[in-house]
Amino acid sequence: MSLSEKKRKNEGEVYSIFKKRKPDGSREDSNPPLDDESAKAKLLAFKSLLDFSLVDTEAEISSRFDRISKDLLHEFRLVVRRENAPDMELEILEAEFYLQIAEIHEDPFTHGSEEQRVSGRWYFHRAPQYSHDSTRSSTSLTSYRTGSRKGMDLTFGGPPQLPSSGASTVAPKASDRLLRGGILLRSVRQVKSGKVTSGPSLLVDLVLSASSASGIEELVEKKWLNNTTAFPAEVDAKQTISLSLKPISTASKTLPTVYRSPRIGLDLSHPGTTSVTALPLHPRIQFLPRKYRFFTHPELLVANGRPQTFLGVLQTLAVVLPAGLKTPSLGSNIARITKTKDATAAKYLADYVAGRDGGPSLVDQFIGTKGKGASSSPATYLRMLGALSNID
Repeated sequence: MSLSEKKRKNEGEVYSIFKKRKPDGSREDSNPPLDDESAKAKLLAFKSLLDFSLVDTEAEISSRFDRISKDLLHEFRLVVRRENAPDMELEILEAEFYLQIAEIHEDPFTHGSEEQRVSGRWYFHRAPQYSHDSTRSSTSLTSYRTGSRKGMDLTFGGPPQLPSSGASTVAPKASDRLLRGGILLRSVRQVKSGKVTSGPSLLVDLVLSASSASGIEELVEKKWLNNTTAFPAEVDAKQTISLSLKPISTASKTLPTVYRSPRIGLDLSHPGTTSVTALPLHPRIQFLPRKYRFFTHPELLVANGRPQTFLGVLQTLAVVLPAGLKTPSLGSNIARITKTKDATAAKYLADYVAGRDGGPSLVDQFIGTKGKGASSSPATYLRMLGALSNID
C-alpha cells in the first residue's frame, strides 16, 4: 500500500481504533459490534446532524438538540486510541449544549471561540476574558484553561469543513456568519471497568492520562498532530493516539432514560443583566433555565450538579403524574431515582416550589451582584429556577 493510500482511511473501512480487543474478564460489553456499512452510515448521518448551516428556527434547533443528545448518550461512545495499550472506550453519561446562531439563537453562555466555527472537532476550553457585553462571552485566543477549570466540547453548528492533507484543524478559517457551538462533555463511564468520571475537568484529565499527555498543548500539538477531528475516517495514519466517536449497536438492549435539565454553573450575576420587568427579556434570563443539559443514570451523577439533576428528574416525573408537583410521593420518587436521601429531595422540592410561589418578580433578587454564587447554593439556585419557571 502506498503512503498516500495509508494517509487517510475511507469511512467504510474497519478503523484500527474500533478493532475488537481480547476480553480480559473485567466487565462484559453488552453491545454487539456494528457491521462496517452500518457504522459508516451512522457516522455520516451524525456528521450531517451537527451542521446547523441551514437551520433557521428555534423549533428545528430544539429537535436537533434532542436527536444529537440521544445519539451521543445512546448510539455512540468515545474511543481513546492509545500507544502500546488497549483502546479505552467511554460511555457518555452527561452533556451540555451551547449554541450561537445570529438573530435566531444567541445563547450568551456560549464561548463563541473561533475553534467552534467548524463542527465535529474537539475544542478544549480557552481561558475566559471579561466581556463588557452581557449578551456575549469572550475567551482567550491562545491559552487553554488549566487546573480544575478545564473542559472539552464536541463542536457543532458550523459546517464540517474537512482539512486538506496535512493541514491543522485547530484554527479553522473564520466565517462572517455568527454560527458557533459546543457540546460540553461532563461525565463518562469506562466501558471495561465501569468507573465513572464526573466533571468536565476530571474528564479532560482522564483523556490526558489515557493519552500519556502532560497537558492539553502536548495532547493537541504532539499526540494528535494538531488534528482535532472527532471522526475516525479523518484521523491521520501517522497518529498513534486519537480520540474518536464510535457508533455502537443498541438493538439488543433497553436504553436508559434521557433526562433534561438546566445547565450547571450559570447565574445572572453579570452587571449588564437587566430586570425581569424589562422587555424583551435579557438573553441571560431567557437562556439560563433552558433544559440544555442531557443526562442518563442520575444515580451515578453525584459529584456535581445535584440540584440540576433533581430538576431534570422532577420535570420528567411531574409531566406523567396526574397531580404534578402536588403528588405526595414526588419527593420520595425523585430520591429513589437519584439515590439521594428523602430529606434532601424534600428540601430541594420545597425550595423550588417556594420560588414558583414567589412569582416572576422574585427573579430580580438573583440579578447582578445579588445573584453572585447562586449556582453554588442548592437552596438559592432552586428558588431562582422556581421563580424563572413562571416566565414564558
